Amino acid sequence: MLYFSSFYMCLCCLFTWSVFLSASTHAACFLSSNDASATSRGDKLTWAVRLDPSQGSGRREELDALANELSDAAGLENRGVIGELKDHYLFVHMGDAHCHDEVRKTIHDLFTQHDSVRWFSEQKLLKRSKRSLHFNDPKYPLQWHLNNTRYPGMDINITGVWERNITGQGVTVVVVDDGVQHTNQDIQSNYNPEGSYDLNSNDPDPMPHPDKFSDNRHGTRCAGEIAAVPNNNFCAVGVAYGSRVAGIRVLDGPLTDSMEAIAFNKHYQINDIYSCSWGPDDDGKTVDGPHQLGKAALQHGVIAGRKGFGSIFVVASGNGGQYKDNCNYDGYANSIYTVTIGAVNEAGKMPFYAEECASMLAVTFSSGDRQMRSIYEDHFAAWETNGAGFSHSHQHGFGLLNAWRLTNAAKIWESVPYLASFVSPLLRENKNIPLDHSSLELSWNVTASDLLLSGMRTLEHVAVMVTITHPRRGNLQIQLFCPSGVSSLIGAMRNIDNDPSGFSDWTFSTVRCWGENAEGMYRLNVTDLGDGTLKNGIFQTWQLTLYGSSWTPEDVAKRRRLVELAQSGEFLNENYSLPCPPGLEISEQESYIITNNTLRTLMLLGCFAVFWSLYYTMELYLSRIANSKDLDLSCDVSPCIWTQHRTVPSPRQLEAGTETESLPLCGSKDTVLEGEEEEDDEDCSTVHRNHYNSNHIRENIASAGQQDIGKA
Repeated sequence: MLYFSSFYMCLCCLFTWSVFLSASTHAACFLSSNDASATSRGDKLTWAVRLDPSQGSGRREELDALANELSDAAGLENRGVIGELKDHYLFVHMGDAHCHDEVRKTIHDLFTQHDSVRWFSEQKLLKRSKRSLHFNDPKYPLQWHLNNTRYPGMDINITGVWERNITGQGVTVVVVDDGVQHTNQDIQSNYNPEGSYDLNSNDPDPMPHPDKFSDNRHGTRCAGEIAAVPNNNFCAVGVAYGSRVAGIRVLDGPLTDSMEAIAFNKHYQINDIYSCSWGPDDDGKTVDGPHQLGKAALQHGVIAGRKGFGSIFVVASGNGGQYKDNCNYDGYANSIYTVTIGAVNEAGKMPFYAEECASMLAVTFSSGDRQMRSIYEDHFAAWETNGAGFSHSHQHGFGLLNAWRLTNAAKIWESVPYLASFVSPLLRENKNIPLDHSSLELSWNVTASDLLLSGMRTLEHVAVMVTITHPRRGNLQIQLFCPSGVSSLIGAMRNIDNDPSGFSDWTFSTVRCWGENAEGMYRLNVTDLGDGTLKNGIFQTWQLTLYGSSWTPEDVAKRRRLVELAQSGEFLNENYSLPCPPGLEISEQESYIITNNTLRTLMLLGCFAVFWSLYYTMELYLSRIANSKDLDLSCDVSPCIWTQHRTVPSPRQLEAGTETESLPLCGSKDTVLEGEEEEDDEDCSTVHRNHYNSNHIRENIASAGQQDIGKA
C-alpha cells in the first residue's frame, strides 16, 4: 500500500467508522424523503451466467454476441454484464410465475449442457439487516464520540486533526444502504452525484423511498455522520466534514448476489471508501455472507478500484452480542478484503450488543442514548500479545481507533510488499467429534519449501475452510493455533443455533497471528460443548489458507517501531510529507489481460511458426532448383519419396493457374495414384519420372477441361 493509499485508508476508515458505529445523537436530522413509490417485487427468475472466454479471443464484443445467442436459445432476456465482472451476464425470465418450476428445470438442463457456460446460478433473494442504533439528539455538544467532556480522552481524538486542516478533503465515501436524502441541508453541499446510483429503481438518484414504517433513513444518517456540513446552524458536524459523500441505494427492495456485485464496484474510480453498515441477520443462528459474485466484486475492487490503490470496504462487526453472536459467522466481517470494525461504549468497554471475533481489526465508539451511556454490563477484554509483538483481543481487535495517532502514522507510511498466499491441499479427515467435551485435534505443517514459490515469510490473515456435519451446529467450538502458539477462537459456541446442517465449505479467519513467521505447525481443535444427548458430529474436510508478505519478522518489527515513533506527533505538520503517486488510469471496464502462462504459450507457438515457415521455404527453394536444373538428387542412405496431393484440380482452377504442385520431402511416404504400384525402394530418378507423369496428366486434364468449358 503506497503512502497515498495508506494515508486515506487509515484516515478515512477512521472518519467513516468512528461515526458509523458512533453515538449518532443527531440522527433525527437526517430523515428520508417523503416521496412514495412502489417497492420492486422479486417475482422474476434471474440467472447469473459466467461464459467461457476460451471459445474465442475473449474480447468484449465476442462475449456479448455469445451472451445474446445463449439468451435467445434459452428464451431469456439478456441484461448485460454484471457490474465489472466482464464475463458474467445476467439473464431474466419474464414469464408467468405459475411456470417457474418448469422454467427452472429447462434452463438448468440447457446451461448444464452448453459448452460456452462455465458457471451459472439462479439468483436468490438475500436477507440483509441494517445495523444501527436509534439516537435522539442532533446537536454537536452531545456528539461525545468527537469531543467527550464527560469522560475526557474517551473520544476519537479528532479535534487536533481538524485544527491542521485534515478533514477528508479529496475523498469520496459512498454509503451502500437504503438510499441517501441528498437534499438534506447538512448533506447537500457535500453530495457527490457522480458516485451515486439507485440499484433498486435502476436510475442515478439514490433518494430514499419511504415505506409505511418510515424506516428508510439508515443511509441518510450514515451520510450525515460522515460529511455533515459544519457551521451552518443546522444539526451537527460530520467527522470528515471536508469529504464528499455518495449513495448507492440497494437495501430497499429484493437483493441478489449480482446486485451486491454491482454495488461493490459501482463508480469505483470515483468512490474511495464503501461504507457497508449491514449484513446477514445478527440473530445468533445465521451463517451467511457474500456469495460468489459478491466475493469476486470485493476482490476486483481492492485490486482495480481507486486508480489501482484499491477500494476500501469498511464493515461493522455486528449488533448480535445479546444473542451471543460472533462476527466470524458473518462472511463480510470474515473477508480478507474488508476492514472490520467493532464497538465500545464511551468508557471504552464492550457494550452488550457488540459482537466479537478473531477477524476484527479495531473498535471505535458507539452508543449514544442515556441507556448506552450507563451500561449495566461489560465483557472482559482478554488481550494476548502474539509472536510479532502485537496485542489483540477478540473483543477489541488491535485496539481503539485514534485519529491523531493514525494521521501521524500515515505521514510516514511507505509501500508494503504485494500480498502473498499459500493454500494447503484439501485435507480429508472424516473423523468423529467427541461428545465428552474433549477436542478433536488436527494439524498441518507448513514447511519452508511450501512457501518458497509465493515468497511468503510473515502472516497477515489466516483462513480455515471447513466442512462439518453436526445435528446442532451451535454446539461446536473451533480453535486455531498458529505456530507461535497464539490461539484464535474462530468458531464460537452459539446457544440458539439449532441448525442441523453443520458447515459446508465455510471459511473462518483470524488476524491474531499478524506479523508472525508463517512457517510451522498449525493446529485445529474442534470441541462439542453440547449435553451429549445428540449423535456425534463428523469433521469431514478442512483447508488452510495463509495470506501475508515477503517481509521478514525483522522487517515487521522495524516498521512497528517507526509507526510508534511517528504516533508521537513529530511528523504531523505541513512541512513533512512523502510524495503521493498519481495512481493509474483504469477504465470502468478493463481490457483483457494476458497472463504470464498465456504469454509463454503464445511465444512458443510463434517460435514454432517461424521455424516451420523457414523450413517450408527452404524445402520449396531447393526443390525448384532441382527441378529447373534437372539435378541428380540420388539418395545414398534413404530413398526420396515424392509426396503429392492426389486430389484432381478442377478445370477452372487449372485455367486460372491457382493449383499448386506438391513438394519433394525426403523420408515421407507417397500416396500412389490409382493404377500405379508403390515401390519402397524407389530412387530419385523414379521420383522425377513420376513428377513428369504427374505434369503430363495435368496437361491432359487441363485440355479436357478447356473442351468442357467450350461446350458449356
